[in-house]
Amino acid sequence: MATRLVTRARLRAIAPWAGLSVLFVLTSVVVGLFGFVSDSERVTIGAHAATVSPTFDGYATLDLGAVLPRLRIPANTPGGIGINIDVQETDADNLTELLTRDTLIASQPDGEIARMKQVIQQMAVDNAVAGAGSGLLVVVVVATLWTALGARRRRELWHLVHRHERRFEHRAIVVLVAMLITIASIYGPGRMRPADVPPTQWQPLVKLLPDLSFDDRLKSVEVASGFSTTGGVGVIRTLVETYRKSTELYGELKDRVSDVTTQIHQPNKDETVALLVSDRHDNIGIDGFASAVGKAAGAKLLIDAGDDTSSGQSWEAFSINSLKQHFKDLKVVAVAGNHDAGGHVEDFMRKAGFTVLDSKPVEVEGIRFLGDSDPTKTGLGSADTPGDETIDHQSKRLADVACDQPDDKRISTMVVHDPSSFADTATRGCATLLLSGHLHRQVGPEHTVVDQREVTTYTNGTTGGAAYAFALGYTLRKPGEVTLITYLKGLPVGLQTVTAQPSGDVTVGAYTPLSS
Repeated sequence: MATRLVTRARLRAIAPWAGLSVLFVLTSVVVGLFGFVSDSERVTIGAHAATVSPTFDGYATLDLGAVLPRLRIPANTPGGIGINIDVQETDADNLTELLTRDTLIASQPDGEIARMKQVIQQMAVDNAVAGAGSGLLVVVVVATLWTALGARRRRELWHLVHRHERRFEHRAIVVLVAMLITIASIYGPGRMRPADVPPTQWQPLVKLLPDLSFDDRLKSVEVASGFSTTGGVGVIRTLVETYRKSTELYGELKDRVSDVTTQIHQPNKDETVALLVSDRHDNIGIDGFASAVGKAAGAKLLIDAGDDTSSGQSWEAFSINSLKQHFKDLKVVAVAGNHDAGGHVEDFMRKAGFTVLDSKPVEVEGIRFLGDSDPTKTGLGSADTPGDETIDHQSKRLADVACDQPDDKRISTMVVHDPSSFADTATRGCATLLLSGHLHRQVGPEHTVVDQREVTTYTNGTTGGAAYAFALGYTLRKPGEVTLITYLKGLPVGLQTVTAQPSGDVTVGAYTPLSS
């Protein structure tokens, strides 16, 4: 009997806490889940502004408006979570330009897919936190009222409820009916009736265009039936063919890296390899090739010498998203080029976790870096516009910073976009290796000795194969070049180029040792 009394006492003591725990979990789940399903966020995806909202249909659905058909593809996410992307305005000048741009971005979608997953994950986290906050608030209020009433008053209320149990049930029914009537009045009879519009009928893209070949990704795409689909078959066919050409070229380049791996210098256990890219100019297709080269060489660091975009606009975030996704296992040191001016690109880089050089020495992977983004502003097809300073002033200012470092903190690698920005540092011998892009052609490596200090300057050719400031496309206009830089104890000891040819071939330059 004593044991039973102790057990009951314990149960009485535990019961309030168990009830509060259940109340917390229930409130948190309901509030968090409701907030998540009704949430949305405005983002930039590809060449568009878009509104993203979560669903539970297991698909990523793209609503392209009234002219083009809706598309969907399995999201392959846990819990059947899907995503609806309502595509809206764009800065493209015409429909042809817009469709071509979208198709080429879609041919290399990994960066955008990763970005959308990140958005949905952040929505889930935000609403889970909001739900937990609401649950905690409810628990605090209930616990406060429970304590304020006291045991005696709670017993009195309990007996009062039991004494008027029948009346309480009647009142509860009345309250429930009133709630239902209120809900019905808010949503209206029309909203409570089934919709007259039949559910969307989906058909596989392969059935719409049975004469075309499709890769595994396209085979999973479904198209909404309707006028925008049947009336736009010609447009859809053109988009599919553009997609196929892009994936074929860049897929072949990526695959052929394995054929030349034996020609790529392999670091020893004490060496670190960095991959240098520059002047991609929105050509995200080349990123798979560049990533494959980095993996073949055992790279641990990506150095980005700028001009990732063509005009520095917010819609070009896809270029940085692609870099982030393809080099997610590498640390990234970056500067913005003259075509990246305006602040958007540097913001995207920082949000992606890149180390953006800003005229202060910084150490990454044991390598001491210095650099800065290009001060000149150049749009797509427009003339240069002076920024906050001239290239000449930037060159002198960076040289002052570099030459002010003590001998044991000497700058190992300077990264700028325009080679003119490292001219004064090279002349004064205040950095070991000075890297740039901008010229769309390789210059160097050129080696000199200044006051018994070795200096090497090097300009990388265009990674994006850009003849002009825009390189997004299913062909390379020029050879696409990346450079492997080998470091030993933080100092550069060798360079090697790997080049994607417009023909689809991959060529590897000789490994060039650097004096050290």
